[in-house]
Amino acid sequence: MRLTILVCLLAGLPLGILAQNQVAQLNTDTIGQKVIADIVISGNDKTRERIILREMTIAVGDTLYWGNIKAALEQSRNNIMNLSLFNFVSAEPIQLGNNDILVLITVQERWYIYPLPILELAQQNFNTWLKDPDLRWLNYGVSVSHSNVLGLNQKLSLLARFGYTKRFSIGYNIPNLNRDQTLGLNLSAGYFENEQITYNTFENERLFYENPEEKAQKFYQYKVGLTYRENIFVKHLIELSYFDATVQDSVPILQPAYFTGGGNKSQFLRASYLLSYDTRDYRRYPLKGVLLYALLQQDGLGLVNKEGLGLFTTVASYRHHYKLAPRLYAAQAITLKANWDNPPYYLLNGLDFSSFVRGYELYVIDGTAYGLFQSNIKYELIQSKVIKLPFVKNEKFGKTFVALYGNFFFDAGYVDGDDFRANNSLVNEYLYGLGFGLDLVTYYDKVMRMEVNRNGLNEYGFRLAFKQSF
Repeated sequence: MRLTILVCLLAGLPLGILAQNQVAQLNTDTIGQKVIADIVISGNDKTRERIILREMTIAVGDTLYWGNIKAALEQSRNNIMNLSLFNFVSAEPIQLGNNDILVLITVQERWYIYPLPILELAQQNFNTWLKDPDLRWLNYGVSVSHSNVLGLNQKLSLLARFGYTKRFSIGYNIPNLNRDQTLGLNLSAGYFENEQITYNTFENERLFYENPEEKAQKFYQYKVGLTYRENIFVKHLIELSYFDATVQDSVPILQPAYFTGGGNKSQFLRASYLLSYDTRDYRRYPLKGVLLYALLQQDGLGLVNKEGLGLFTTVASYRHHYKLAPRLYAAQAITLKANWDNPPYYLLNGLDFSSFVRGYELYVIDGTAYGLFQSNIKYELIQSKVIKLPFVKNEKFGKTFVALYGNFFFDAGYVDGDDFRANNSLVNEYLYGLGFGLDLVTYYDKVMRMEVNRNGLNEYGFRLAFKQSF
């Protein structure tokens, strides 16, 4: 059989055809243990083989029962897809003899270097912008990235954004410093300008400071992070960041607690540690698997900050995605966050832009701690299928997949913040929202969500978003 495979390779016969012919034979011989005799990878014109092999949950020489082989190949395929280097991945077993199995991994690589135009609203969501549809909220620019430098899954990114919120940044991510690909390094630097900044909340909405002659806020941010990938599913991240922020003199008058010490400038170091356990099948839009992570973060290490900042923050989250029946899926998530010291307003985050109860997208709920519960039930209206775009000749862009899901959701949350309760009715109150929507998943990990929701205030809303809910 090995000779047959070699002849096929030399003759240019696709291994996929050989795999199809052999799988039927293998399905009739599932008794006893099988030995992984070899792993062959095809389609990786740029990506190094060791990058793909690192994601495999089986290796040459392993001895497994047939059921375990099928499960391992499915998990390995998911791991390789989650590299975000390929449009399509298949993992097929080929029987070489009574007990020997060859594993064929076939990938279709993406286009790795391309610029993306930036056209976005500097609001927490589209609904908020509709309350004040002014083009001054518009951000525009370009981002350029190379997502597979040297074929080693290293990522270089450059960004230049203008408009309401200016941002210029550069970042480089090396996930494989050592031969075993367990150590990684992240480096980034950025400069930001804000036309307006939020200095407080009133009636659960932001209060803005704006000076037409000067930028409301300018800040620099530098980061260096070291990752340790303990195994396929467990990852550790230690990160050190430096912040240098300046606001106009009027800001600490309006909000004396904007920075610790009441001045208009803050310089501090942040040290953080993140532990994650991730078994999700497709991280951009998971249907099965678990994500568990914990974050410990200390702002102000007493080295560069003169205002006496010292803020310890913890975040913990558990997300579970699972299948209920054919084409029917469910998911729940619980997130808890707490500031263990009194934070300056600059570092305060309750339920707002990145974390919120669906139905409360128009509100900002300040506080020093919160709990958030999210849940979904999804039905696969259109099963994932491959489509070809007729006018795009390049397969890296012209061949993709689409899937459509209908979903019903229910969220609940609570924000603890006694200092903000007097002027914000949603603080220290139980919040809930529910609704239904459509999720379209397609093309280079893109997700588009359309939702109709209702919150605990009996308000109805429509939300358009371009990422998964959780």
